[in-house]
Amino acid sequence: MRVPSAAEAWDLRPEEAWSPEPLPWQEAAWEALAARRRAGRLPHALLLAGPHGVGKGRLARALALALLCPGAGADGRACGVCPACRQAAAGSHPDLLVLEPEGRGRPLTVDQVRGATERLATTAQYGGWRVVLLAPAEAMNLHAANALLKTLEEPGEGSLLLLLSEAPGRLPATVRSRCQRLDLPRPPREAALAWLRGQLPNEADPALLLDLAGGAPLAALELARGEALALRRELWRELEALARGEGDALAAAERWHRADLPALLRWWWLGAADLARLRAGAGAPRAGADLRPLLGRLAPLVEARRLHDFLQELARGRRRLEGQANARLLLEELLLGWRELFAQTRGGRSP
Repeated sequence: MRVPSAAEAWDLRPEEAWSPEPLPWQEAAWEALAARRRAGRLPHALLLAGPHGVGKGRLARALALALLCPGAGADGRACGVCPACRQAAAGSHPDLLVLEPEGRGRPLTVDQVRGATERLATTAQYGGWRVVLLAPAEAMNLHAANALLKTLEEPGEGSLLLLLSEAPGRLPATVRSRCQRLDLPRPPREAALAWLRGQLPNEADPALLLDLAGGAPLAALELARGEALALRRELWRELEALARGEGDALAAAERWHRADLPALLRWWWLGAADLARLRAGAGAPRAGADLRPLLGRLAPLVEARRLHDFLQELARGRRRLEGQANARLLLEELLLGWRELFAQTRGGRSP
């Protein structure tokens, strides 16, 4: 199977869809924003913070549509069908600008931000709001963030900056302090599952997808729509081969390092944690019942204490990846460590 690149994985974002409706678990946040708009107290800059897949983009787009739609209802929702709504969804509304990096891992540049601030300094062509949606905000380089400060300090009348961030701590304090922050956590599990059941085909397992996505329902939907589940099974077949001394860790690192490593490392950690639970005789698997036969084969081959130590290494590896570690070298270290983890039961040496 071809391993999809991180850039391809980034493109699978159902939360980017334009809809006048917030997601079910966003109703309280939506009502608060709508009430502030009715009272004329909507902030000029709003930082929507939360993990990937909880619907930050969906809420931001619903708010942008509501501000630009001349026929918004009493509940503040856009109509979704008027020319302004259709223009926004098509990316051609003159009073709306969406700023995104040109590719995964690329920054939001100073030129992009300056273009946005110039847009906000002009008169709205339709006589209403001007909205700039910037995502992910932490992708701004230092020059871009500095270019945004003047607009944050002196916003034009009827303008709104919507900053979306999965890692707001990476934003300069000067930017964070000039935005009002709205935290969007993962929804309650039952609410997420109820929504997912209405989005997925009958043969899909929403609980498995939600667990693999870390409780983020839109990320779970991405997994269902892509090749993620097949990729996860392939990853674990490779890990089983390495555990038995039958695979090549360096060749595996070469194949996998261009994939969506944050997702792969999460699936690896979840499966390894289930392996530790099997060794302890405790609890049902959390990484999916489909892996239980494979993990059952591996459980007798690993020492519990060494497995616990390796789980900590995996957790550190995930944090290092957030800090721009060399993906290939990191993966080589972890795969060699995984092979060594099982070496003792294979005769005390690594093949």
